[in-house]
Amino acid sequence: MVGPIRNLEDLRRIEAAVRVTCNKCGAVELIEREALLHERTGLNLSRTWASVRADQSCRRCHARDVEVEALPFSENSRELRRRRAENILINLALHILADAARRSTVGAVGSIEVRLALRVLDPFVADRNLMLEYWREATEMPRKGWSSCHLPLRWIVKRLVERGYGVNAEYR
Repeated sequence: MVGPIRNLEDLRRIEAAVRVTCNKCGAVELIEREALLHERTGLNLSRTWASVRADQSCRRCHARDVEVEALPFSENSRELRRRRAENILINLALHILADAARRSTVGAVGSIEVRLALRVLDPFVADRNLMLEYWREATEMPRKGWSSCHLPLRWIVKRLVERGYGVNAEYR
């Protein structure tokens, strides 16, 4: 890439992440580029680099006095690459569960895909009861008019967000 960064999409060209360093508490946080893009798009915030730098705050002490810089792929840590892979896996599984939840109002959706998605999310959610509740709603027969998988899906998403995983805005 030639020239300065103008927007978050430019970070894709250099496979960069974002490093936020708090000048108040000293916390350093690596934010995965796609998670930041989804977050800002979901909140309808500007994706220009100048606005990202101006809007960012420390996630630990909430101070606005932070330094925001692009961290090219060659400098990305192994931890960040692992987190990126986890976020992709989590959001793919949520896509399957959300699709099944939409279909669950008219019939049972307890398929092998749903079982696999629940199995993938199990270690990230770390609450077996939430997984069992979704599966119970997905396989319930005969269906009741008020029965669907929407509420268990919201509980799963809430739990993932509480545990700090990057959940796409469309599932929040």
